[in-house]
Amino acid sequence: MKKVCLALLTMGFLAAPAANATLLGTWEGNWSSGIYAADIDLTFDSESPSGAFTGYIDWTCTAGIVCSGREFIAGMLTGSNLAFATTSIAPGAVNQVFASYTGSLLNPTTIAGTDSANGSWRVVAVSEPATIGLFSLALAGAGLIRRRRLSA
Repeated sequence: MKKVCLALLTMGFLAAPAANATLLGTWEGNWSSGIYAADIDLTFDSESPSGAFTGYIDWTCTAGIVCSGREFIAGMLTGSNLAFATTSIAPGAVNQVFASYTGSLLNPTTIAGTDSANGSWRVVAVSEPATIGLFSLALAGAGLIRRRRLSA
């Protein structure tokens, strides 16, 4: 029983990186405004203890309008509220250019908000392969412990 509890505790610690409130990493979701819609990938590539962050948005429109490209951003996370603005746009991109965005971290894995053109957007965190690998390793370890216990 002691080993099973230890294995479950280990799995909980290994799963923790997927549930923390950091913005770092990729978030996937959508943007919509009236009849227009787009798929978006929001990537936060740096984050400071003060809440400042940088990143970029990749756009792919889905409602028959031409837009795709990369929009670089910088902003601030204060509590569960975030605000960010476009700092530049990748060369050659045909973009939905909105000057500013606001949103809220609804839970550790979901952000939703609006942009300066009154469109709404929502993204969810994408688990990193390393997190999934660690969780799989913990599950395999728990299975081995159980197998040993049943064979003894």
